[in-house]
Amino acid sequence: MTDERVSAAPATATDYLRLAFRYKFAHDTDTCLGDPMRTSEVIVVGGGVAGLQAALVLARARRAVTVVDGGEPRNARSHAVHNLAGHEGVAPGRLLELARDDARRYGAEIVPGLVTEAEREGPRWQVGLRDGGRVLARALLLATGVTEELPPVPGLADLWGGDVVSCPYCHGWEARDRAVAVVGAGERAWRQVLLLRRFTGDLVLLTNGPAGFDDGRLEWLRAAGVAVREEPIARVLADGGRLAGVEFEHGEFLPRAAVFAATARRPASPLPAALGCTISGAAVVTDENGHTGVPGVWAAGSCAWPALTVAGSAGHATTTAIALNDALLDEDTGLGSPGR
Repeated sequence: MTDERVSAAPATATDYLRLAFRYKFAHDTDTCLGDPMRTSEVIVVGGGVAGLQAALVLARARRAVTVVDGGEPRNARSHAVHNLAGHEGVAPGRLLELARDDARRYGAEIVPGLVTEAEREGPRWQVGLRDGGRVLARALLLATGVTEELPPVPGLADLWGGDVVSCPYCHGWEARDRAVAVVGAGERAWRQVLLLRRFTGDLVLLTNGPAGFDDGRLEWLRAAGVAVREEPIARVLADGGRLAGVEFEHGEFLPRAAVFAATARRPASPLPAALGCTISGAAVVTDENGHTGVPGVWAAGSCAWPALTVAGSAGHATTTAIALNDALLDEDTGLGSPGR
């Protein structure tokens, strides 16, 4: 599956009513409102692959880093991570264990918890956690990820991460030469069909209503041997925890071995929007270096580029962490950098 879900999972709406994005000048302090205060240089919000990769890079640059990890990775139900050189086929949980160990080895602190408050205090950010803890730092790096919303078909969610997946690059190989259905409509489903035709000749598109494709695309699908079924779907059926097939409302049963769902992506956390970051679709808008335009706030991984795989998310986090460290170096000298 693709990159992690929110590792700093969203707090409740009530918690976020307390979240404020505001500037005020204050003296540095080790306590606030009586709460114990951690101090750091960078707070990474999200303990998935992107957040831990960024923490590793920053810790190796001798930055004090605190990772706030909500413990809900997006791919937790997947059996394996693919297309990650050196870790091909590793279980998602095991990959995160290794990544946490790597980050801690260089001094990064990983704190289980959820962010419920964030305030700008002069040149620093103060972050409040649901358990009452607080962290003060110079910069925030958001690695809050995205979530995927399945098509509204009963039974899909029960098999999600196993025989029901979404990413052909992540799981197409495992579906090779099997009976596969794409469930959904629109551009996402179209792209999935194009990719999956390379893996199997037994492919059907189940749109659960009007496909919404123009005549050219429908003709191409017919010529390619991809059946398009627009009948309403009653449910996805399992047998012994494995996918059995798809049942239509009119009673027909279509045996299938794998389903690729055309999911819709959305931000997994309300935190970026609450901080004043611009959101486009599911993505936090950033510049080429991962800066959000909000002073001291950066974004990495799938929260900034929702289509990233695990490997892509780690790469993006590396680039963003380096740019963030460069910005801190400029602040350290007070001289800036020519051309930046």
